[in-house]
Amino acid sequence: MTPTEIRSATIARLAIAFAVVLAANPAITARAAGDAAAGRALAFKNCVKCHGADGKGDGPAVAAEHISPPPGDWTDKEDMSEHPDVFLRNIIEQGGAAMDKSARMPAFGKKLTPAQVDDLIAYIRTFSQ
Repeated sequence: MTPTEIRSATIARLAIAFAVVLAANPAITARAAGDAAAGRALAFKNCVKCHGADGKGDGPAVAAEHISPPPGDWTDKEDMSEHPDVFLRNIIEQGGAAMDKSARMPAFGKKLTPAQVDDLIAYIRTFSQ
């Protein structure tokens, strides 16, 4: 086999392995089945202070409390596409520090139910569609 044939065969095997992993773990690709309207109410109660009403990460606390780096921008399609729902769930439930993000992001795992987290994720996703 030539080096090019070996490389092509390796890429094909890796692609098949990746497809098998994705098929076996729907949490990697599945979107939250939450209610975006209910998530909006939760966001306005818990998230707008930092993430802003428009989801740009420029809420009133950012300037008032000199939050740096600013909270995530939910409207950034490229950035948000890199974060699967399981990542959003983990950062919402466990807080920023648990996900190697800002420690200023509080954990809501004891405050919100899993269904409410689904609702919040569904709402957050509306910004980057």
